[in-house]
Amino acid sequence: MELLTLKITPISTFATLPKGDTLFGQIVAYFFLNGDNSFENYLNEKPKLIVSDMMPINYVYRPTLPIKCFENPNGNEADKKLLRKQRFISLENLQNGNLHLCEKVDFVDEIVSIKNSINRTTFTTDGNNFAPYGMRESLFFKKLWMFVLVDTSIKNKVLEIIEDIGKFGFGKKANLGKGNFDIELISTQIKSVDTNYFMSISPILQKDNNIEYSWYEPFTRFGKLGLHNAYTNAFKKPVLMADSGAVVKLKESKQFFGSCLDNGVDIVDDRGDTKRKVSHLQGYSIAIPIGIKDISCLNIK
Repeated sequence: MELLTLKITPISTFATLPKGDTLFGQIVAYFFLNGDNSFENYLNEKPKLIVSDMMPINYVYRPTLPIKCFENPNGNEADKKLLRKQRFISLENLQNGNLHLCEKVDFVDEIVSIKNSINRTTFTTDGNNFAPYGMRESLFFKKLWMFVLVDTSIKNKVLEIIEDIGKFGFGKKANLGKGNFDIELISTQIKSVDTNYFMSISPILQKDNNIEYSWYEPFTRFGKLGLHNAYTNAFKKPVLMADSGAVVKLKESKQFFGSCLDNGVDIVDDRGDTKRKVSHLQGYSIAIPIGIKDISCLNIK
């Protein structure tokens, strides 16, 4: 497995937040559409691909730890209200254990654009069916980055697909020009740290025997099936995950942690036959080793 770092230059607004599990899903969909079965046995083998969220470049999430861990070295207590706004920390400070140096990073604006349902046959709103609605979009005004842990055998193909996703659009309303970006491969700044504590940079499933302790905020993934499946039962099973920024103590240091699952649904066709629509969910995260100078703040008994 090779760890890659990609610099992302957004060139449009995003209608879907670029989180790792969603990015993974779109990459795998491209493999499927190209007739490549590299992920056919994904649930039963070591992962070949793990994708992180897109984050402001040079920064990662503030780790989800007890507030005592963010105290200043001079003994001053962390300000709870201020800490809620300081959602990011530089990768260097995180790995060096300077957790009190979290920052408020302005890199995105949330906007609402007004749309209207159109009859595609007449290209009108059909009189009384005038139905405007608001669509939330994310406008990233700074460069981002993401990390990709990939099997070397599919590395080039994954990079090509991510580049294609940037051209054709990521997530919801890609056909309207949403989710476009450019990528550039840059050197990886993640360094090796002698620690058993690691942070996630994508949502994870905690069904991992290598996880001894964890600190996290819950995140529910309400996924949808795409392509032709959207016209039958579009909704996947809701999945409760640990959100990005979760911290775990691992029994054994590894490049990644978490697990995966099939969160598809059973589809009944016109003849009454039940067909399983398989949908793989990435519940893994690349393991970012972090420094914690005083582990007493974790309240581990």
